[in-house]
Amino acid sequence: MFTTVARIPPIAALAALALLVHLAAHPIAHAADYPVRPVRLIVPFAAGSNIDGTARQIAPKLSEVLGQQIVVDNRGGAGGTIGATLAARAQPDGYTVLMGNAPTHGMAPHLYKNLAYDPVKDFTPIGRIDSASFVLVVSAGLPVQSVAELVTYAKSKPGLLNYASSGNGTTAHLSGTLFNHKAGVDMKHIPYNNVPQAFVDIASGAVAVMFYPYQPLIPLIQTQKARMLATTGIKRASYLPNVPTVAEAGLAGLADFSALAWHGFYGPARTPQKVVDVIYAAAAKTMADPKVMASLIATGIDVDLASPREFAAFTMAEIARYRQLIAMAGSSL
Repeated sequence: MFTTVARIPPIAALAALALLVHLAAHPIAHAADYPVRPVRLIVPFAAGSNIDGTARQIAPKLSEVLGQQIVVDNRGGAGGTIGATLAARAQPDGYTVLMGNAPTHGMAPHLYKNLAYDPVKDFTPIGRIDSASFVLVVSAGLPVQSVAELVTYAKSKPGLLNYASSGNGTTAHLSGTLFNHKAGVDMKHIPYNNVPQAFVDIASGAVAVMFYPYQPLIPLIQTQKARMLATTGIKRASYLPNVPTVAEAGLAGLADFSALAWHGFYGPARTPQKVVDVIYAAAAKTMADPKVMASLIATGIDVDLASPREFAAFTMAEIARYRQLIAMAGSSL
């Protein structure tokens, strides 16, 4: 896979320095008897997935900070719900932690009628650790150079443009759903079980548009087989500071557009607060490490911390947001 040289932008470097100063002044206060043995970090997707890559990037430093090994345990399947169910049923002692994301805690309640866990009642939020904008790319042959031009072009050809995703009900699919709704366009969704084929079709022009994480798209962008128009966060991504957001297109309907992937830690319900505090403090210190930050930025991820209380509120907001998006998607799921 194409790789980039990790470089921390000045703003990110200053943020890291400020966080390190804060943490130095407020050292981690471990619970009296925690941790005294390895901690299992359940990653509810297969080895090699984006979330797995992030877990393995941070696990060594997190192990060092906690003083115990973090054991990454991949339990993929059913859109992340198998691993999430396993974590929900674990003992609430801090030795099983779930690395959750939008599919496990935002989408699943609305996609699975018989979901085996409640994303709120069965978990204790520990903290969000990062977020990642998608990038909006178009096939190089599409005659548009900006988001505004894409919207104008799509409106001139209603129902004729299509956009690829990694499958029905994925964040990439629902990003396109949100864009259609807010921009007032009608691009048709084309789901792919084989994402590399979607990249081939973007390169050939068989598919016009795609919302997807930045890192896998780098080869297409670098070889000019796809054109990057925007990122999908509220603010510009630190790893693409010169690329505007969708919201910067200057179109009223897109002024608040945001579509982010994210990762965070959850314990089973009734995980003791002292344990939660230890894990969150260790996670915050890990994410402030310059090497960890540089590694994540190089793969298209921004450090984006949220405390246990903030993460609880964020989870509720994500559940509500995806309820609306999935209702918009309707029969396309």
